[in-house]
Amino acid sequence: MVSNLLGNALTHGAADKPVRIGASTANGMFVLWVANSGEPIPDAVAAQLFQPFFRGQVRASIQGLGLGLYIASQIAEAHDGTLTVASTAEETHFTFRMPLR
Repeated sequence: MVSNLLGNALTHGAADKPVRIGASTANGMFVLWVANSGEPIPDAVAAQLFQPFFRGQVRASIQGLGLGLYIASQIAEAHDGTLTVASTAEETHFTFRMPLR
């Protein structure tokens, strides 16, 4: 999951801005996030990102089947967690949350 999120952030983020990653535990939850700058993900696209074979706006230089975020979301679910995205003009932020056991 982390590899996919980092790879997407590097591929789709602004080349002149850093990709950031962080993790923490609080209130019985583990939280991991990956953020990048660049073009925001439109709301209509964000709503479908975790669906299998969904690729959004495809550029010829970017390969893939559109399964990475779907698989990442399934990994999150398998750990009783969630994977969400928030995207603004300032940054795109993917967050994985799961309960600590």
